[in-house]
Amino acid sequence: MFHQLDRSPADQVAAISRDGGFNDLKPKVGDLSILSTDKTTINLQAIVNFTNPTEYSAIVPYFNLHILCNGSIVGDATVRNISVGRGNNTNIPVQATWDPTNFGGKKGAAIGRELLSQYISGFNTSLTFQLHERSIPHQPLLGKALSKFAITIPTPRLNTPPTDGSDPDDGSDPDKDKAPHFITAATFHVFSSTAQFTLVSPLLKSTIFIDSINATAYYNHTDPVGNILYDLPFMVPPGASESPKLPVEIDYDGVGYAQVRKALGGKLKLDAKGTVEVRLGLWTERVWYVGSGIGASITW
Repeated sequence: MFHQLDRSPADQVAAISRDGGFNDLKPKVGDLSILSTDKTTINLQAIVNFTNPTEYSAIVPYFNLHILCNGSIVGDATVRNISVGRGNNTNIPVQATWDPTNFGGKKGAAIGRELLSQYISGFNTSLTFQLHERSIPHQPLLGKALSKFAITIPTPRLNTPPTDGSDPDDGSDPDKDKAPHFITAATFHVFSSTAQFTLVSPLLKSTIFIDSINATAYYNHTDPVGNILYDLPFMVPPGASESPKLPVEIDYDGVGYAQVRKALGGKLKLDAKGTVEVRLGLWTERVWYVGSGIGASITW
């Protein structure tokens, strides 16, 4: 239980949330493992590092909170039998459930789909964490009181394995783009009208399946190069991998294809936009994806 918290729920809330310190948690998520899945649910475990900005330490036998996006519950997170000290806390196991459909119905499902799409496309997204009456066993009044102090933080980034031998989180370059990049490179084969992508999965122990793709490649954000329609499932294993050669319906009369021809034997930065059907165990979702500045090698 929380140390020094022998006062009324209102006093406890005031003490814990002093100066809005929860906004300084600075969570970092790593070592993500998938525990189980069903049609709408992903149960997972992650190791979390965070900063305790308060002057209080705690022994936490059980603690649950809701995860919200745009006012809709999309999942929850639970910790069990942990000790939280002042300052930095590392290697804290957290179990979480992603299930916007069961938590929020059709509205929640739509919000969850949009959140995933924005997240994998590298957009700035945020999550809200909120306690509830059942957050702390045998303390419904405290949980209800603390629910008034929901906090919103940027969605924690999942560290994708580096493909250049560098440490993605070494802090040496504060201006480095920390958005996830699940497509890191591409090869465009002009003669066979195919494209192959280098994909990097943040999951270290589970395989993702791509069941279908409907996407368009662009030059300079607006000039179409070609369309990809592909509905044969393929695997994205942990770490970096290559997609199959995907057929491209080329727009031969467009400005984009002219730039591809000029870059033959070299590289060209291309953009991509489309929808992708993703499968993880029994869970499936159709998301949209926008990628820009993808370095593509242009070959025959």
